[in-house]
Parts: sequence; structure tokens; C-alpha cells
Amino acid sequence: MSKRNPMLANQTRCFGAGSGQRGFSLLEMMVALAILTVVIGIAVSGLTQMQSRNFAEQSKTDTVQETRDFIDQVVRDIHTVGYPPRVVFVGKPLCTNDARVSCSLIYYSPAQIKYEGDLDGTGTVYQVWLQLVPSASGTCPCTLQRGLISKAAALAGQPITYFTEVNGVLNSGDGAGGHSFAISLPGPGSYAAYADAAAFSAYDVNAVPVGACADATACSSVASLQITANVTSAYADPKTKIYSVYSITSKARLNNAQYDN
Repeated sequence: MSKRNPMLANQTRCFGAGSGQRGFSLLEMMVALAILTVVIGIAVSGLTQMQSRNFAEQSKTDTVQETRDFIDQVVRDIHTVGYPPRVVFVGKPLCTNDARVSCSLIYYSPAQIKYEGDLDGTGTVYQVWLQLVPSASGTCPCTLQRGLISKAAALAGQPITYFTEVNGVLNSGDGAGGHSFAISLPGPGSYAAYADAAAFSAYDVNAVPVGACADATACSSVASLQITANVTSAYADPKTKIYSVYSITSKARLNNAQYDN
């Protein structure tokens, strides 16, 4: 009778079916995968919410800063309106058709103003046009635009170019306590209270409101202009879905002391 090889016996004990060693079962793998999926889902959801929040806050900051810059530019413009006046030229030429002379404020309504002045100190007279434009659907949020053209080019019939814009403007006051355009924003929240403020307001020397005017003579009683913007960003709060609104107003005096008709 042949003897068994002890090496083969040891191998049988180590690697045989009766050794008791096994891998993960299918059920265990599925449970582990489910737990891992839940953990990753929570982490991704938190990251997404954080990014949405940061994006919304940055959008709010950009909107407010752009509006402040726009209004600051308008105030700087208004401080130069009315110069150079006709009194500095020999013969005091009328300003209407003379590109050298500023006519000061030449048009005013609650949604549009136009004025003339030497904006950069070079002696060139420019026309600045500001206007409130509704969206394509005829509602607000509207857009405030600022256009610039030399007076010589304007008198030659060239179209004005709008270089600066502020989006998200909710107010379109008509100067009579109402508004020109309804506010249309998706999501919850009431924004009607922001609609009635006029984008532009005009006052005389006694701070009494002045009505619309369409030429330099009719507008000569205007001593100061006010610009108001109730603005919101293009993105709502990611949690409440409500749009935050910021109100910015500035008032500046015209240089009418230099205007002599």
C-alpha cells in the first residue's frame, strides 16, 4: 500500500472546500453600494447647494455694483451739463444748432432724459441720453441705458450708441403715482411696491417736481435731476426662490447758472 504525500494533505486542508474562507455575498455588496451612493448623494447635494448660493450672492453683488457705477456716472455727467454756455462765445450764439454750445437739459420724462455738456474738459460738447427700456414682453425687469454721442454728430443725424446698461430694474413710474410696465418675475414674492418709483425725476430750484419737457427752453426751469433704480439680480434665492430687491437713489444739481438763453 502506498503512503500519502503529507504535502498534498496540507494543501487539501489549506485550500479545500472545507477551509471556511469566502468572499462578500451579493447582498452584502448591494448594501455597501447603497450606503456609498447615499453618502455621495448627500455630499454632491451639499456641494451643489453651496455653489448655487455662492452664485446667487455673487450675482446680487454684481447687480448692486453695476447699478452704483451707472448712477455715479450719471451724477458726474450732470455736474458738467450746461458747459460751455453761449455766454462764453462772441455774439452769444443760440445753442440749438451750434455744436460748440451746450443747451444743458434738452429733454425730460420719467423714462428718458437727454442733456448736453463737455464731459471730458476737451471743449467737445456731447449729448447723453438715458432711457428705461422694458423687456421683449413689455414688462419689467427693465433695462436702464446710457448712450453718448458728440453734439456735432447728433446734429448731423447720426444715431446714438448705448454703451452702458443696468438690467433688473423693477420701477417704471409714470410721474403720476402709477407705473408704465408691470413686473413679471418667476417664483413667489410680491414686487408691486417697487414699480411706481420713476426712474428719473426733475425738480425746480424750490425742490418742486417739474413735468416733462422736450427742449432746452421748456426744460430751463429744471434745477436738479434724480435717478432711482429698484434692482434685482437675474437669480432668485436658491432656497426661498424669492428675488432680493435693492433700491438706489441719487440726486444732482444741474449747472443751469451757466445757461443763458
